[in-house]
Amino acid sequence: MDTASISILLVEDSPSDAKLLQQTLWHLGREKWQVVHFERLNDAVDVCSKNTFDIVLLDLSLPDSEGLSTIAEFHAAAPNIPIVVLTGFDDEDIALQAVAKKAQDYLVKGQITPNLLGRAIRYAIERGQILQQLRESEHRLRGIFEQTFQSMALLTPEGVVLEINKTAQHLWGSPQQHCVGKPLWELESWNFSSANQDWLKTIIAKAADGEFVRHELQVRGANDVMVWIDFSLKPLKDEIGKVVLLIVEGRDISDRKRAEAEIIKAWEQERELNEMKTNFVSMVSHEFRNPMTVIRTAVELLESYNQQLNDQQKNKYFGKIQTAIRQMLQLLDEILFLGRSDAGKLQYQPVLIDLAHFCSELTQTLQLSASKHQIIFNFQGKHTLVQVDENLLRYILTNLLSNAIKYSPQGGRIRFDVLCQKNTATFKIQDFGIGIPLKDQQRLFEMFHRASNVGNIPGTGLGLSIVKKCVELHQGQIQLESKVGVGTTFTIKLPLNPHGVQSLELVESCWNSHKPA
Repeated sequence: MDTASISILLVEDSPSDAKLLQQTLWHLGREKWQVVHFERLNDAVDVCSKNTFDIVLLDLSLPDSEGLSTIAEFHAAAPNIPIVVLTGFDDEDIALQAVAKKAQDYLVKGQITPNLLGRAIRYAIERGQILQQLRESEHRLRGIFEQTFQSMALLTPEGVVLEINKTAQHLWGSPQQHCVGKPLWELESWNFSSANQDWLKTIIAKAADGEFVRHELQVRGANDVMVWIDFSLKPLKDEIGKVVLLIVEGRDISDRKRAEAEIIKAWEQERELNEMKTNFVSMVSHEFRNPMTVIRTAVELLESYNQQLNDQQKNKYFGKIQTAIRQMLQLLDEILFLGRSDAGKLQYQPVLIDLAHFCSELTQTLQLSASKHQIIFNFQGKHTLVQVDENLLRYILTNLLSNAIKYSPQGGRIRFDVLCQKNTATFKIQDFGIGIPLKDQQRLFEMFHRASNVGNIPGTGLGLSIVKKCVELHQGQIQLESKVGVGTTFTIKLPLNPHGVQSLELVESCWNSHKPA
């Protein structure tokens, strides 16, 4: 060590002791030392703010400071200056306490020799330089630990938290003082289930045995929001291979997980769409082929045996042709409706209608084609003039009433109840037919889905999905109640006349004034 220009701060209130120390330094070599002497601690602290010293020789008995607190006060003011304590007591306990208070060495007055003093100064400066390097290294590592974008924590091999960085505190929603000293599995972010705690204990034990562990898992973050993290446990070993520390790292991957979920969802939707297209093509081919076969067969019979057929037989075949044509037209209407709906071209277009007359006329029309069933129609309400989309409403009621007829036994009754109030019309269509299994009820409004108990009863699986779209265009609601073997009830509620009773009365007045006599 080069001691050619060592600057020493001597803090000693005894002039004789100060003179003796300077003489001892002179014996070591006058040119090596630059000594600045003060008798009071405050003066020494003040000079340190203006000058640089390599070491301080500090007496523990000063006019303005006494005992071990002198070391603490000086170190707080000048932490980078190595301290060698001067005392008149040869007490090992005091020496140990002085070192604990950041002193580098301890000298007893009256026992100081040139060699002892030189060695104490040299070692104190060297240790001070080493400690300064360690502090700088720790500061750099601390900066990396705190500023990294990854959550980090240090654990004992038993899983007790020693430190966590700011990123982890922010992610976990817990300040460091609530985490340090506790097992990781007891922290709020990790203790949301006993299964998670048991799993965490297991992987900590594996890491303590030297195994590197990495998993993607969820923890409870700030504001009790569950967060996905890429979690790892790295064992840190000493020179003999013993695990002395566990390093926890966690990177927030919630955005990636959400993106993956969206990709999976999109893939599922694409798969469902392809499956739907396949089902659609298959259904359309099947539903068109059957009536086309009926038409072709009937036409061939009429062409080949026209002279031999009587009028009743001809009417029978013509009737089959007409029924088949109606089936195809209905299917075409449904396909066109879905196309307009998917293209966003289907709109709610309300017109003024007499709801009681509209429903009564619709019932009579359906009753003519369902002579083996009885439709019981009941209307309640003072006001019958309403504004609805006539075409959409006709489709809703026609489809539900036709289904009620289709899935009811021959001679069965169908109840059709309408309740017209100020702002709402409620339609209830009830049959006493085969009913719908509970497992099918949740998917009944999906396209192409039909109940599992329909057997050979024809249908496309499109009707109820269209009904639901029509109800939604009215901003209404549709509910289903059904039990196998008992029957099914559909209840539809549609909002009417959003401007209230006064506007309704005005509409009725205008309607009546324009009605033909």
